[in-house]
Amino acid sequence: MLEASRVPAGILAVLLALSPAACATIPQLAQPQQDEAAADTSASARLSPAAQATAIPGAVYASAEDAIGAGDTAGLLTLLAAMPQDEREVDNFANAYLALDRAADGDFTGARSYLGITGDPEAEADLPGFYLWLDAWLIALEGNGAAAIERHRDVAGSMPGITADLSLAALLEAAGRTDEALAVYEALTPSRIEAPEHEFDPRSIVFQHVSTVVVRHALLLQRLGRIDEAKAVYEQLAAAQPEQATSYAAAIESLETGKNLDNQPLTFVTGFSQSLSDVATALQQQRYITAALAGRDLGGLDTERAGFDLVTLVIDPSNEAVRSGVVDALYEQALFDGAAHVALAAPETTPALQISAAQALIMSDHEAEARAAISKALSLSNDDQKLQTLYGALQLSALLNDREKAMKLLPELMQLAVNPAELAAANGLASSLYNHFGEIPQAVSHAEEARRLDDTHERRMTLADLLGREGRVNDALVILRSERLARPNDPYTLNSLGYFLVTRTDRTDEGYKVLARAMLLADSDPYIADSFGWALYQYGDLDRAQRLIEGSREDLLPHRHWEIEDHLGDIYWHQGKQDEARAAWQAALDNHPPQLERDAIAQKLADGLTTPAPQKKPLPEIRIDDGEINRRDI
Repeated sequence: MLEASRVPAGILAVLLALSPAACATIPQLAQPQQDEAAADTSASARLSPAAQATAIPGAVYASAEDAIGAGDTAGLLTLLAAMPQDEREVDNFANAYLALDRAADGDFTGARSYLGITGDPEAEADLPGFYLWLDAWLIALEGNGAAAIERHRDVAGSMPGITADLSLAALLEAAGRTDEALAVYEALTPSRIEAPEHEFDPRSIVFQHVSTVVVRHALLLQRLGRIDEAKAVYEQLAAAQPEQATSYAAAIESLETGKNLDNQPLTFVTGFSQSLSDVATALQQQRYITAALAGRDLGGLDTERAGFDLVTLVIDPSNEAVRSGVVDALYEQALFDGAAHVALAAPETTPALQISAAQALIMSDHEAEARAAISKALSLSNDDQKLQTLYGALQLSALLNDREKAMKLLPELMQLAVNPAELAAANGLASSLYNHFGEIPQAVSHAEEARRLDDTHERRMTLADLLGREGRVNDALVILRSERLARPNDPYTLNSLGYFLVTRTDRTDEGYKVLARAMLLADSDPYIADSFGWALYQYGDLDRAQRLIEGSREDLLPHRHWEIEDHLGDIYWHQGKQDEARAAWQAALDNHPPQLERDAIAQKLADGLTTPAPQKKPLPEIRIDDGEINRRDI
């Protein structure tokens, strides 16, 4: 199958989607070993107002993971406060979370008592460096910027990588020492920036770190009114990704005009929350890298990251970037009620948070509430927010199969789009909508216009898929083979070409070989595994196809993808498992397939399959150079 389509990013995503810069080592969060009755419910009375505002009335949790999954920071902190003191003494995250909540309430003495900060250097010598770093920010929150910076510099060595440097830059800016903050960013920026070639390129993490530095540097210069310098700094990123020139040009325009750019000066509160988020992401990256080196695949909710971010929101409840990150994390694990709760628990709602809540509400079968949230998002949008809100509302109209609503909103979106990046994104979304509703010629027309405006790899691949759906197979193959030539080691490009060959042409052997190479490069990717399994199905190897595609299904849990379920339904039917086949086809229908596929799956669900199973035949021989092409092949 083709890899999952991504929600079209806003034109300023590269400015706003910031990553942290280093991996910190902080002790793991131990879970309280207690039953529900043992929880100290009176502890909730000691929580800050910001934490209490997150509480779900009547909810009681048996573990920290349950509270985090519900998005209930008050429940999490209540559990941690009820832990025996000796357990908290060895559980540094529990103490840190409780200290942050005390700080949010203005109780800095209470915060330091949780951390063991006494002011005695000898007594503090054995404390985690993370605690000492937190104390530097506590001093800042008390209003003593100079002392906070001095303390920060004394303990920065305990924070590995550039996490401490980013934190220092934020602290310096919040203290009004912007020239020193700029110097930190300048020292961190490499002379040459290299962008990753594709999503599987290991340079991606380094590029994210560099992007963080460059973006924050440019935003600070923009806040200071030094626009030309801000643009020059940001152009370093644009030079590293020439194919993304249209999007970068729009971002640079925003630096110049301020359009769609809410770039407020950092305060000690917002600087602290930004730095906490950096550390949380660094921890997450550390876990991913460690797991990859050990040959393990991390699955499930990252409770450490989610818990860290939930407590960060107690310090800075208005931090929409952190809040959106928690919502996304819960949504990815199908914790839809928790995602909606976090989105709606903000002290002041925004159109973006209403859209996020609506998406989670749709997935939890609260359609009426979702529609109300979409309407509220649209009504709340000011001129700068309207375009992005319309993107979200239109995407959700597809999930709701509401063509009438989509066609009503789409002209407004097209009218509001002005520069090439906005127009390309609008045409790309229009193409996606028409494709979803089964109107392929219109989808192709908008995809061609999006590519004309913004000729990127992603837009070319989207157009190729739509050309294939329209029956223009050779036109599609010219694009796919050209992309394959330009990206010979990109597993997703190989997957798209191979799956296209297997499903839309009679060149099954070539498609099988291309997919085998994609599997070699990314054997754990569920979308590629499904494609290769479907290729095996074409050769009549139903058992191997079943095992591979069932593995894809398992890897995507707790989510399910309509195309994987559709494939399994066909396989089960030919294996004589009619009940399992119908269950899989029903699951496919429940997971929002496009209109044409929805009709075909509904027909199979009603009547079963009337065509025979593919006949079993020998698989093509795989050689090391299989899948290699050159320009003559195009």
